[in-house]
Amino acid sequence: MARTDCFLTVDDVELHYSAWGDPDDPPIVCVHGLSRVGRDFDALAAALEDEYHVVCPDMPGRGWSEWPEDTAAYTNEAMAELLVGFCDTLGFEEVRWVGTSMGGGLGMALAGGSLADRISHLVVNDVSPDPTGDAEEAALERMVNYVGDPPTVDTVTELEAYYRELYEGRFSTMTDEEWTAFTLRSARRTDDGGITRAYDPRILEGLGGDGDADEGGPDGWTIWDEIDADLMVVHGEDSEILPTPVYEKMLERRPDAESIEVDSGHAPMLNTHEQIKPIREFLD
Repeated sequence: MARTDCFLTVDDVELHYSAWGDPDDPPIVCVHGLSRVGRDFDALAAALEDEYHVVCPDMPGRGWSEWPEDTAAYTNEAMAELLVGFCDTLGFEEVRWVGTSMGGGLGMALAGGSLADRISHLVVNDVSPDPTGDAEEAALERMVNYVGDPPTVDTVTELEAYYRELYEGRFSTMTDEEWTAFTLRSARRTDDGGITRAYDPRILEGLGGDGDADEGGPDGWTIWDEIDADLMVVHGEDSEILPTPVYEKMLERRPDAESIEVDSGHAPMLNTHEQIKPIREFLD
């Protein structure tokens, strides 16, 4: 089946999501990273749509989803609540979850919290349960610097060149065709006709504007220890967001978790057979 563009409103925010496969099949929710979009999961969703109903939302302020007036909608707490409403609206009583970076963090919080009785399988793509170590915080600070100052250029070709330079050595390998598609899915026109990244720069206000994660709430490692869902961790071998010692700690604390290591930084794109095949087998 072809990908379908869908829209629904949750907590007064209109969300766009891509839908793949038969709605009567078991659902998979795929949630992207901080400044990314749901279309990042196109390759994975296309490989899973024969047996699953795969939905890939653009989180508020990203892609084709609404930019809320109140930036409180960009906090982790608000986005987690919105995702519960998203699943409720779509009638998902049991769901498999794939989350990259921010989407993985939200998946862990929900699998250990308000969706604990509904998330049966959780794929955490290159993020720690508690990214507060010195290395992770330094990497997050660098990420915040470029997320908060997106360039505006004249052409899509220039934006693609920017993306290639920005993510060189971070994402897993992509073909020229994939880079162009990535750019088109991640671009928007500005009021003066320029081209820039497809998100609201105010998304950082959900992090306090300076890269600090939401304060309060249960400890991330405690949540990780207590998640009942089947677990898989995907790790970029050169990731700064999920350093190898932290990745190993995740597996030590949860020896039942399956894992994949990818020759990349942050974050594996889940776009190749070598990455998709073990995820498919895990979700099955």
